[in-house]
Amino acid sequence: MKFFKSIFFKVVILLIVLGSMTIFYWYGYPKEFDAKCIPKNADGIVMIDVKNLRNCFMYSYLKNPSKWFHNKNEKGINETFSFSNSGIKTPNYLALFHLENQSLTQWYSVLKIENETAFESAILKGKFSKLKLKNGLSCYHSSAMEILILKHSNQILISNLSEKQKAIGIQTAEELFLKKQFLNSEKIAKTIDTPNAITIWIKKNSFLEDDGIVNITLEGQKIIAEGQLKLDSKYKKQTRFSQNPDALMSLGFDFGMIQNQKIITGNSDKIKKTMGFNLDSILAYKPSKTELFIYPMMEKKVSAISYDYDDDFNLAKKITVHTNREPSFYFSIQSKNSQKVYNYLKTQKTIDNHSVFLNFPLATTKAYVKNNTLAFEANPSKQSILKASEPKIGYLLLNFKKLESKDWKSIIGKNKNFELLKSFEHFEINLKQENNLGHFQAELTTKKGKDLITILK
Repeated sequence: MKFFKSIFFKVVILLIVLGSMTIFYWYGYPKEFDAKCIPKNADGIVMIDVKNLRNCFMYSYLKNPSKWFHNKNEKGINETFSFSNSGIKTPNYLALFHLENQSLTQWYSVLKIENETAFESAILKGKFSKLKLKNGLSCYHSSAMEILILKHSNQILISNLSEKQKAIGIQTAEELFLKKQFLNSEKIAKTIDTPNAITIWIKKNSFLEDDGIVNITLEGQKIIAEGQLKLDSKYKKQTRFSQNPDALMSLGFDFGMIQNQKIITGNSDKIKKTMGFNLDSILAYKPSKTELFIYPMMEKKVSAISYDYDDDFNLAKKITVHTNREPSFYFSIQSKNSQKVYNYLKTQKTIDNHSVFLNFPLATTKAYVKNNTLAFEANPSKQSILKASEPKIGYLLLNFKKLESKDWKSIIGKNKNFELLKSFEHFEINLKQENNLGHFQAELTTKKGKDLITILK
């Protein structure tokens, strides 16, 4: 009897192992990538290995039996990573690409339709407007979702362009579907068949001496991005930035990195209109070390006195207390001569005789120069002292846990997609120099008790 039990147990174990191997082979291999889905003028690509990502969630499910049962309203893993309900074929690799000389917020992706009826039904349900174009192209747009879809045969180009920007999308669709102007697949070979759930490719630019690769992995309660980047020599300078654990947001970088970039040169008129002074007069002094600390909102009680008559017609004094919430921050920037920059701002009447920066009406902002650093400060935090960090090229730290419910209500009110961030604790980016390369590392961590399965489903 014991012999049969032993044999039965071994057979069950063998079946489980073989079944597991079959499942993971089915979910992981084989994988194909259509290199003809990215235009030649792409300068950034986010390559999502759909099966790898699905396997990360499958493995996490196996480690968390409590997640095996979900209510009817929750999506399963297969449904989460499937486009089939919209009549679109779920790709092995989903490539999101960015095009040269376009806004950093504009991204595209190419997919294929496998069920025309289901696709048209999804378009109708999503209340997309439809427009027939020449050369066999069709245009669909949703103002509510701000999504533009361009269709040719069984291929579609999806983007987050507005209806006013559809000419950009049409041009991109023509280059891909009609002119067949594709990116050389050898450039992005390192983004395919990697152990990473997501891989980012960045084209050589003014910052990079060669194309850059950043790998993204998922680990239970963390999303980690890491890459070795061949930075241009003038962007390798390291600085000891300040740090403050009480800050909601901390940022440090060398202003010289962006001084000649389009974000500055292309918006000089807007900056002048907003800030009230000519930015070129500041750039002439070669600004360098730049730091920003944003603290939780500061609550201030303001008393308002009014007079009224009581029932006996006696003059009565009334005091009404209002609670105002004001921003609290510290911004500083070094230059060749920060005192001259300060004096220039005074001549432009943006700093008054009480050293108050007048162009920020939300809070009284003091301006001063210390150690050749021009600083602007409003409602300064006194909870902790700034301490110098280890040398870095730049960094960014966001402490979501320091946001109050009032802050989240305001943030989500502007964009509901930000609600996802409520489940995370902090986000940190560091760029350092290691072995003559720029070591990029970013980490997004969930709150205690939260896991990526629950958040991203």
